[in-house]
Amino acid sequence: MYETILFKIEEGIATISINRPEVGNAFGDKTYDEIRLALEECSGNDEVKTVVIRGEGRFFSAGGDVKSFKEMLDAGTPVTEDLVKMAGAMGRAPKLCQKPVVAMINGAAAGAGAALAMAADFRVMSESSSIVTAFINMAFPGDTGLIYYLQQALGTPRLMEYLAFSKPIKGAEAKELGLTTLLVADEDLESATYDFAKKLTRLPLKAFARQKAIVNEFFYKDLEAFNNREAQFMHVSAIEPDHAEAVNAFLEKRRPDFNK
Repeated sequence: MYETILFKIEEGIATISINRPEVGNAFGDKTYDEIRLALEECSGNDEVKTVVIRGEGRFFSAGGDVKSFKEMLDAGTPVTEDLVKMAGAMGRAPKLCQKPVVAMINGAAAGAGAALAMAADFRVMSESSSIVTAFINMAFPGDTGLIYYLQQALGTPRLMEYLAFSKPIKGAEAKELGLTTLLVADEDLESATYDFAKKLTRLPLKAFARQKAIVNEFFYKDLEAFNNREAQFMHVSAIEPDHAEAVNAFLEKRRPDFNK
């Protein structure tokens, strides 16, 4: 059914695994839709009590696929508003899922990957895990609601520092900042995540779903409008020279030269 993710249900726990390890689990167009659809499936499936999102291989997700950015630029069709809105729908999907959603952050969660992790109800990180905003490296403002989620968690002054310099937030710092629910040793990440997910399966899930609903209604009510504004700004940025310079510099493994 799915091409870019793996999906299974065992003992009440649904696992959604981003399955593009050859590109660091970077998102393609299908990945955005498939993650959203899998979360919608979990929401309506009584067999599912809890959801775990993870990445196959070394990374949770590297975010956007830089090679696809290059292909779009070469084709004269840089990132569109519709594509960013599709990504935004994925970024909202964990919030809209009626089941508890846990992000198991193996390796780096960057850009849209960081947004997906932050959209989960709970995060489990290891000492070597990291959350990276990353968008500025592509001369992009950001999408998938990451700015929205981090602003609520960090406050605006600290947020601006992480956005501007894309400093990785490692596991210990993430715990100090309140970004992760659990911080565990690298070798314990998977077992700790599923032990935690198992605890969540024993919650009164209808009550938990209503908790999520009221939080969404009063604290995330303008998230979709935020995603729409992101789409406008992302497209404008995609057609400017700085984005092409960022993509080419990344692929050529050199420092970009912006603001020409």
